[in-house]
Amino acid sequence: MKPSFKLDAHPRRPRPLLSEPPAGYFDQLPTRIMARLPQADARETSADWGWLGLLSPALRTGLASVAVLGGFAASFYLSGPPPAGQGAATAAALDAVPHTELVGYLLTSGARVENADLAALTAADPGIANGFLQASDEELTEALDGQPSEDLTYL
Repeated sequence: MKPSFKLDAHPRRPRPLLSEPPAGYFDQLPTRIMARLPQADARETSADWGWLGLLSPALRTGLASVAVLGGFAASFYLSGPPPAGQGAATAAALDAVPHTELVGYLLTSGARVENADLAALTAADPGIANGFLQASDEELTEALDGQPSEDLTYL
């Protein structure tokens, strides 16, 4: 067990004395700091945007909002429409992949596919599972009966 630490039991080291500040240093310090700050008159004459200071704060906020929204609108307008062939080529390439390969990829890849996603897929094409799902009616009934159901109408 460690002995308890008591600060009073340890002697203090002597510190070297700091030099004294010059006489009147702290009395002159605020004036010297204020002298280094830029003057308000010099700031107003050097700025080209001095007329903004004459506007009310609400008008300045509105002007800034119009400038930001105008920038967004100009960027969208100047960017133009997307190339027509790019989206069609991607859709055509995806349509060329057989549905059985897509379903197999989704089931094995670790993508989070839920039952609702598969239900929407089979609703669009009811015969999609015929190529890869060979299960008897008894196996399907057993699997469906094993699913937990919270709604008593399905029991």
